[in-house]
Amino acid sequence: MASRRGAAIVGARILTGLVGIAVAVVAIGAAAIVPWPSHTAPAPVVEVSPQPTDQQRVCPGPLLALAEDASAATATTAVGAPAIAFWTDSSSEPVRAPLAVPDDTADGANGTPIAITVPVGDGDGLPLISGSQSQQAAGEFLAGFAAAVCGEASGESWLAAGSTDVGRTSLVLLSNPSDVDATVDLTVFGESGTVAAPGATGLLVPAQTQRVVSLAGLAPNLRSPVVHVLTRGGQVYASLESSIVRGLSPDGVELTGPTGPPASSQVITGIGITGAAPSAVSSDEGADDSKPGIRLLAPGDQPAAVEIGLTSEGNAVPGTSLTITLQPGVVTEVPLDALTPGTFTAVVASDQPIVASARTIAAGTAARDFAWHVSSAAIEGDFLVSVAPGTGPRLSLYNPGTADAAIEVTRDGGQPAAVTVPAGASVGVPATGGVNYAVSGGDALVASVSYQAEGIASAFALNPVNPLAAPLEIYPG
Repeated sequence: MASRRGAAIVGARILTGLVGIAVAVVAIGAAAIVPWPSHTAPAPVVEVSPQPTDQQRVCPGPLLALAEDASAATATTAVGAPAIAFWTDSSSEPVRAPLAVPDDTADGANGTPIAITVPVGDGDGLPLISGSQSQQAAGEFLAGFAAAVCGEASGESWLAAGSTDVGRTSLVLLSNPSDVDATVDLTVFGESGTVAAPGATGLLVPAQTQRVVSLAGLAPNLRSPVVHVLTRGGQVYASLESSIVRGLSPDGVELTGPTGPPASSQVITGIGITGAAPSAVSSDEGADDSKPGIRLLAPGDQPAAVEIGLTSEGNAVPGTSLTITLQPGVVTEVPLDALTPGTFTAVVASDQPIVASARTIAAGTAARDFAWHVSSAAIEGDFLVSVAPGTGPRLSLYNPGTADAAIEVTRDGGQPAAVTVPAGASVGVPATGGVNYAVSGGDALVASVSYQAEGIASAFALNPVNPLAAPLEIYPG
């Protein structure tokens, strides 16, 4: 009897458990079917616009001669002080601070790079600012005219100019205007591809200092170098001084700022062709820096199909177009020997990101010189132009838009002059050295300043300021 009674109790308990499970399953199913009461509210968010930081430009400083002292083959010596033109619409007084140049054997006696800072007060917008420098050299091994923009320091830049071939000198100038040391890595590309350059990485550029690096010491015997500059820590303004000696005579000098970063479209304005160029060299002869040409690089890992269109300012003389395929990582130069003398804009389109620059030549009866023209982005809205002293300056403006741009160019202290820049075309505006100009009324224009005279050539591009920090969305906890 006892066993039967125990079995009955166990059976009852099992039955009760099954009934409980069934009730739970029904309850869960009902909960899944019947909607629960809900309440949703957007997370609170506050949008904060960062205050614009002080605006700063770096003028790269005097031209440097390599190995002026025969006992120090890698030493550099400043050969004179450049003239600087600077302008801002800010009510704040610009602050000029010289940078230290420990690589200069003259110890700054002939000038130094200058960092120019324009303070931005509370509630002030972003001030307009511009600056450039120029210098005429007339030494035994360094002669010519060089003008350069006073540029903005950044964490990455591309230098597409110069040569380390026989008789050519190229110096990479790394100017750090910040209060933080910068560590710089250089990657060098040439006509045979990427160059193994020991000592090109981990270069320390102390705060508020310019460091000078001889490109030949990293990558000798290059006809067409392109240098990628990448920084960690502080930011630097990179530029490249290039000079040529043919035989025993100096044949020009140039100071070139960064060209536009890799992109599928590059625009180079103000390319001055002064005379009939020699016939083109064959591909196995390589680049010839005695003639004008365009330097191109596709830094990726894919070939690039490139189309180059050249049109003269105001369509004054015939232009031309051509196509070329670039091998990845290999620098290529395209001679511009088919162009009639004039001032041109080059629009370079590619199916892969590329960098580009252009070289022009000025041959005079007593001297020769050359210029490097870099690509630049369109400047939106009004901007200022500081034209450093020099002979034959010209402001070149290209309109990449689909509608004509009716602008005004106003000389500092003068009356505005109306200028129309047709859609997809360029115009040139004669300028005066040592004078500042304001350009207003345009939506987006690509601009540069070039100097062209007998035996004189130089150029620099104008760029928009680096983008400010975007508004921040803060979610309070």
